[in-house]
Amino acid sequence: MKKLLYTLAIALLTLTVACEDEKKPKDWSENLIDLDVTFTNVSDEIGIANSYSFKNNTPDLSYIEWDFGNGTTVRQDSGVFIYTENGTYEPKVTAVYGNRVNVETFDAIDVQADELIIVTDVSTPGVAGEENLRQLKINADASTVFTNSRWDFGDGTWVNTTETDITLRYLDAGTYKVKFEASVQEALLSAEATVVIESGDIQKQSIVFNNFDGDAYAGAWGEGNGDTKLLNDYNPDNNPYSFDGSNVLLMGKTGGWWTEARYGISSEFLDFSGEFSEVALRVYLEGNTVNIGGADYNFDMPENERLLKIGLTTIDDWDGRVEVEHTITSADTWVDLSFDFSSKDFSHSKIDANDIRHLWVMFSHGKGTSGVIYVDDIVLKKEYPGIKKP
Repeated sequence: MKKLLYTLAIALLTLTVACEDEKKPKDWSENLIDLDVTFTNVSDEIGIANSYSFKNNTPDLSYIEWDFGNGTTVRQDSGVFIYTENGTYEPKVTAVYGNRVNVETFDAIDVQADELIIVTDVSTPGVAGEENLRQLKINADASTVFTNSRWDFGDGTWVNTTETDITLRYLDAGTYKVKFEASVQEALLSAEATVVIESGDIQKQSIVFNNFDGDAYAGAWGEGNGDTKLLNDYNPDNNPYSFDGSNVLLMGKTGGWWTEARYGISSEFLDFSGEFSEVALRVYLEGNTVNIGGADYNFDMPENERLLKIGLTTIDDWDGRVEVEHTITSADTWVDLSFDFSSKDFSHSKIDANDIRHLWVMFSHGKGTSGVIYVDDIVLKKEYPGIKKP
């Protein structure tokens, strides 16, 4: 009996000690690991101030995250980070090996960010084509190599380019946030600057190419592909779509891929290598059923298939045509579109940018759709004199 009581007492003591151990806080110090990590200023090597190399030499980690103290984190072993704003930052790294976790904090760094984008006013006020010009230049060592670089000019335009010295003309007054994004030795650089334009409403010089009432260039519309014709030439005695009496180009589509019309210039040519850069026009997408020559054109076009293209050719054939495309987002209203050819490639043998003799208007993509659009006021916009193309 005494032996049984002794055994029960030992068991009760063991259970009590175990319960007390569970109430004690765990000592996690045994789970910490020694990290072999570095955070080093490499501004001279990169060629941009406030550049820091971060590197992990600790083997077999299952997770690592670098926090640069400015809200930016990355999950990679090594790389370069560039600070672009003034401030005091405390970088740190978090690493996991199995169930062991460690956080190492580096000394705080004070950043006096140099102006990475230098904005210079190079315009000549009052001189046509030379107003509101701004030179944007990256302040970096000449040996610095940028890849995957992109300029965002803050006015809705951007360009992918390796140029770090670029000139842009702003058409409207306002304050614009310019951004340059690029990779520099595995570092992601995102630099910003502010451009202030005092006076705007500067328009590109332009001429009316075809308003379907009186042509600036002598020529004629060729045979339309599909139901394409001048509206006033169709059923002129009973024409419900006169749009304030103006003649327009009517284009109907009931299947196929594209409906198109070609305007041929008989006595002159268009120079898209330096004189002209854009073709602008007005377009009206009919949201109702239209009867053309006894055929009903129902409006059943998905939004992603409401497309209009402008094409340019030297020859009177579609082969080698240089094209720009836009999606038409609205119906039953006139929409102004501009087709920019300034960055298009005219280098193939069939098309000569100096000798454009045919302008093509093409409507809609996608089989099985049906609809009608009206095109009016085709305008040619000229290049800006003295501006550097992105």
